[in-house]
Amino acid sequence: MDGADRVMLAMYMWAHLDRAMTDLPPRSPAEFYDRFLSWTGADLVQA
Repeated sequence: MDGADRVMLAMYMWAHLDRAMTDLPPRSPAEFYDRFLSWTGADLVQA
C-alpha cells in the first residue's frame, strides 16, 4: 500500500473513530488510537 492509500485509510478510520467515541463507553485516547488508527500504518502528525 502506498503512502496516499495509507493516509486515505487513516482518514476513513478517523471518521469511524469520531462516531464510535459517542457510541462506546469512555476509554483513554491511546486505546481508541490503538483500536482504530495504529494498524493503518499511517504516520499521524500532531499539529
